[in-house]
Amino acid sequence: MHPKPQQPMKAISSYTHRFSTGSAILSALLLIVGLTACDDDFSPKADFVERVVVFSVLDRSASYQVVRLERTFDADGLDLGNKQTPDPVTEATVEVRTAGERHVFTDTLITLSDGSTRKVWINRDLRPVEGRVYTLTVDVPGFDRINATTQVPSRAFVQIQVIDGGVRLLAVENTAYPASGYYFRLWVSGKKTVDGVETEVRREVPFRLNSVTGKFEFPEPSRDKAVVFPNGNLLRAHSALQQEEGVSGREVVGEAYSLDQFFYSYYKLARGFDDPVSVRQDRPDISNIEGGVGIFGAVYPDSVIARFTSVVVQ
Repeated sequence: MHPKPQQPMKAISSYTHRFSTGSAILSALLLIVGLTACDDDFSPKADFVERVVVFSVLDRSASYQVVRLERTFDADGLDLGNKQTPDPVTEATVEVRTAGERHVFTDTLITLSDGSTRKVWINRDLRPVEGRVYTLTVDVPGFDRINATTQVPSRAFVQIQVIDGGVRLLAVENTAYPASGYYFRLWVSGKKTVDGVETEVRREVPFRLNSVTGKFEFPEPSRDKAVVFPNGNLLRAHSALQQEEGVSGREVVGEAYSLDQFFYSYYKLARGFDDPVSVRQDRPDISNIEGGVGIFGAVYPDSVIARFTSVVVQ
C-alpha cells in the first residue's frame, strides 16, 4: 500500500509553521549578534608585528647573486597607501651554504632604473649548481635568525623543433631534479661592429597577438613544457633587427629557465592565476622563510642556437 498523500492546504500550513519557527530563531540569533557587536567594535586589521622580508633568487646566468632585505610596515587603518614607513635594514650578516661551501654576502649600494639607490647584499663567487641544496642564513640585529632552503632544478635541455608554420621551444620531460615551471624566450640574433668591437644585437620574438589589445605578447612562466612561435613572428623580429640595427639576423636563440617551486609559486601569486593549481592553497602568503617572510628560490638557465635559415621558410 502507498502512504496517503498529504492534503495540499495541510502541507502548506505545516511548512508555514516550520518556516515561521525557523525565522523566529534566526531573528533571535541576529539580535544577539547585533547586541554583541554594539559592545565590541570589530576590525579586520590584526595587531602589527614587525618582521624582516627576504627576497633572493639564485640564478646561474647572473654575474652576481643578490639578497634583498626589507622590513614589514604598518598601515594607518586599512589604507595601505598611507603606510608608516619603517627604518630600512642597514645592518645584516648574510651567507649561503652548500656542500661544505660558505658564501658570505656583502652590503652594496646599487642604483635603480629610476635613479634612486638601495642597499642590497651581493656575492660574486657563488655559482649555483643544478641539483644542489642551498641554505640561506640572515642575522639582523633585533630579530631572530632567519633561515631558508631551496634546491636548484635541473636545466631544461631546451630544444628547437621546426613544425608546420612555426618553431616550437620545448623542455625535456624527465630530469633528475624536476622544475615546477618554465620560462621560454626566443630571439633573432645578429652581430654588428660598435667602436671596433663585434657586438651581438637581438630582437625578441612574440608568441601571439592579443586580438583584444592589438599588442604582441611574450611567454610568461608556466607549467607548460613547450611554446610555439609562428613563422610570421620570427620574420617580424628579423625585419625589426634589419630596420633598427642594420643587421641581418643569422641565428635563432632559444632560452628556457627552469623555476623551482618557491619562485614559481611566488610569481603566480604576484602576477595572476593563469594556472589552476599554482597558489590556491590555505597559505595565501607563499613563503619559505623561517623567522621572517619572503622568498628564497632558484632558477637554472639553458639555451640552444640554430641558423635562422634552417628554422624559418621565407
